[in-house]
Amino acid sequence: MNARQPSQSGLILAAASLALIATPLPAQALIFIGSGDPTHNTTDPGNGSGWQWQIQYENALATAIAPQYFITAKHVFQGVGGTIHYEGQAFTTVAAWSSPTSDLTIMKVDHPFSSWAPLYQGSDEVGKTLTVFGRGTQRGDPVNVAGASTTTLRGWVWGTPDYQQRWGQNVVSSVEDYTGQRLGRMLSAGFDRISTPGDPTTAGGLAEEATLSTGDSGGGVFIQEGGQWKLAGINFGVVNGWRFNQNDSTGFNAAIFDSGGLYLDNLGNISDAANDIPANWLSTRISDNLDWINGVIAVPEPSATSWVLTLIPAFAAVETRRRMALRSARNAAEKK
Repeated sequence: MNARQPSQSGLILAAASLALIATPLPAQALIFIGSGDPTHNTTDPGNGSGWQWQIQYENALATAIAPQYFITAKHVFQGVGGTIHYEGQAFTTVAAWSSPTSDLTIMKVDHPFSSWAPLYQGSDEVGKTLTVFGRGTQRGDPVNVAGASTTTLRGWVWGTPDYQQRWGQNVVSSVEDYTGQRLGRMLSAGFDRISTPGDPTTAGGLAEEATLSTGDSGGGVFIQEGGQWKLAGINFGVVNGWRFNQNDSTGFNAAIFDSGGLYLDNLGNISDAANDIPANWLSTRISDNLDWINGVIAVPEPSATSWVLTLIPAFAAVETRRRMALRSARNAAEKK
């Protein structure tokens, strides 16, 4: 892997391609590099990679993380008192906590889940394969720009929202710092074309390469740690707000694998090049927020009932010793 170069105007050079990092928009649904089929990856992959812990919350997703708690993106939070469905049961939300330093909200439900996701503990996410979950839009019309690339196709606009849960894959490319915006640090991944033999300009995307669009917010990002899939991120947003040039007054949102020749307000015209310049998507980093998460879901102080249960044996022991002392006193008196 090439050494990462300093970022300039939101462009970051890494691994022989430019990764586009700009102001992200809240995310809503997975779009795939290799398929426009709306039924693609709409069932559990069956490898324990996190589908089983996803909760459909409002028009977004959330992840079960403790017996009575789930976590989602703060910007999709709709208050308490609503109903969610998980593991074939209905649950009512009864309390919520929002992080002051990230886009995370934890909610509590009225009775326990039977299973929940373990949390990623390490800080070594970069370079690891991830599985991501979301729900929302289909892949829309192609975005074409003539230029230096081997193809005019640059991606696809966000299509029809259908709020269908989907899963995809990607690789963590970097950790980006948004602490200045009170969003903390985030895991970043690019939307890369699948490698084409003989074409060095393609970035080497995975067979199930996916990016975010409108409905994916709050969905879980899972990475393997110690042979087990663990929750490593919560979907936040994706670079967007495209135009074909600065005079284009309409603009559009799209899943872009090569931004060369396009325009973003905060970056201006993006120079075209032979190699792809993929737009990145972001998820709030769980490992940076473990102290806050554990503080919310910590086991509470023992209840009054449990104190009664622990004190009863102690009282019984005291009573037994008192009776034994009285018996000994009577025996001594009878011998006199």
